[in-house]
Amino acid sequence: MGELVVAGWVVLISTFLVIGADLMWVVAMGDHIRREGMVPDGIPFATAPQQHWANPVVLAQVTSSLVAGRGDLALPAIHLILVATVLVILLVEARRMGAREARSALTLSLVVIGASSAFVVIRYPAISLLPFVVLLLLIRLADAGRSSYLVWAVPPLMILWGNLHGGVLVGLAVLGVYALLGRGVPAIRRAGAGAVSLLALVLTPAGLDTPGYYLSALSNEAAVQRVGLWAPPSLSNPLDVAMILVATLLLLLAARRLTVWEWAVALCLTAGTVSAARHGVWLILFLAPLAAVGGAREGAPGSAPGRPHTVLAVALAGVTAAAVLLQLAARECALRPPGAEVVSVIVERGGPDPVVLAKEPDAETFAAAGLTVWASNPIDAFQRGTQREFLDFLDGCRIPTGVYDVVVVDVTCSSAFEEVGWRVTHNTGRLVVLQLPG
Repeated sequence: MGELVVAGWVVLISTFLVIGADLMWVVAMGDHIRREGMVPDGIPFATAPQQHWANPVVLAQVTSSLVAGRGDLALPAIHLILVATVLVILLVEARRMGAREARSALTLSLVVIGASSAFVVIRYPAISLLPFVVLLLLIRLADAGRSSYLVWAVPPLMILWGNLHGGVLVGLAVLGVYALLGRGVPAIRRAGAGAVSLLALVLTPAGLDTPGYYLSALSNEAAVQRVGLWAPPSLSNPLDVAMILVATLLLLLAARRLTVWEWAVALCLTAGTVSAARHGVWLILFLAPLAAVGGAREGAPGSAPGRPHTVLAVALAGVTAAAVLLQLAARECALRPPGAEVVSVIVERGGPDPVVLAKEPDAETFAAAGLTVWASNPIDAFQRGTQREFLDFLDGCRIPTGVYDVVVVDVTCSSAFEEVGWRVTHNTGRLVVLQLPG
């Protein structure tokens, strides 16, 4: 039953999948690195004033560039594979703990509903979902007495994760709590794995500048103002409401299973979720296997798959993959990066190498298409004043100071530019392209 639920949800997710902000800039960086054969200083596709910005996630950028180069459906397909793998790992972990099939299926459904923002909207942070659940699997297997030496598999995972995304800090926090409060692994081994993992964070292309990257990311102006991807949960946002309700229900279902270190992690992740809604997915993924088990005894017979079960699972995977590919092909136009429809217009009418001022996520799409933008994600790469101006432009249509040749905004924002002399040269109904006369 669990595999059928996973398959059904993956197919359903594929019907709603969209590309969001904080994705295509990674592709643009990877394209530049592959083309030039070196890691650039700062953001090469933006002209707004920048500050020193370390780049530890080159691996993610190059990998994303390679995937995106396979066509518009490649990134959505990889995203769905990541989501499916995460759900399967949660299912396997719930079964290992002794969860019943019906309860596991229900829990997986709750996970998809509560984490729908992370699953349906394709963003760069989704790359952290898989290493997070793998980390939890390793810790819980070691803590359950399967092998305490499994904790030594954590540092290599953290090295890989640190070269992919800053979400590794969440994993490090979970590992730190376990090192302090865990019981199933000898304290010296827990502390050793934690210390090595901490040191491993600088094993990136940025080296000793890596902590500075994390500090700038956590203290950027969007995080300070708590807007955009750093906004706290809002009761006016249905996805946030679903996340809050699911996280609360999972916590109630898992309460009898939580050990001291798991309670501490749950409280920390709850605090993170209150700070920024984007962190709610970590809390949901952390609680899910424990909620599936509930009050059952760990290690109780769940669903020990035999060979027929495995054969059916493989067949189901094949059918699911075919259904997903058909669905993605039918939605190919809807899965193009936002703003792609006006790239040719900008190239044709913008003159040689125009600088484009655009909102997110369109600005990232233009950067990935080879255009130069005024500013885009990652916002922490820019000087503090530029960050404020860009956020004011995104949220209030305030015109930033700076030099740019083309403006691309939504129809509700175009009047602010028309009032100061910009002229509409193209209108798609969603986006308006403006230029100065002459």
